[in-house]
Amino acid sequence: MKLSTKGRYASRIMLCIARHEQDGPVPKKRIAEQEGISTDYIEQIIVPLKNAGLVVSTRGLRGGFQLAKSAADITLYDILAATEGDFSRVERLMEGESRSDERVMQAVWQGAFHELLKYFSGITLQTMIDEYARLSDVEPIMFNI
Repeated sequence: MKLSTKGRYASRIMLCIARHEQDGPVPKKRIAEQEGISTDYIEQIIVPLKNAGLVVSTRGLRGGFQLAKSAADITLYDILAATEGDFSRVERLMEGESRSDERVMQAVWQGAFHELLKYFSGITLQTMIDEYARLSDVEPIMFNI
């Protein structure tokens, strides 16, 4: 598993959609303006999120993106797995015959995999919305426009 710009941006895009979807589908242009991400890159990131069943899109004048399920039912792991690939790939790469010191390291990496899985699975989109609201109350959050 790698955490690239795509995974980080996907998290930001999902948070933006979740924060604004009460007004209806969130247009790609609004996400681009608020997050400072090009509309072309947003489209690339949205595809795997749609394929994973995390967002739905509506075409037309009032079109845009909405969450496919409740923010409380979408974890950060879901978002990262959709855009970066499943963490279990890391575990499969560690399997196989090896020297004894490599087997020790295999156990270390498997432990790290399980900790990452537990951590990212414990953070929901709703948790991020709540944290956003808490931080907004403390200090205004500026957007790149």
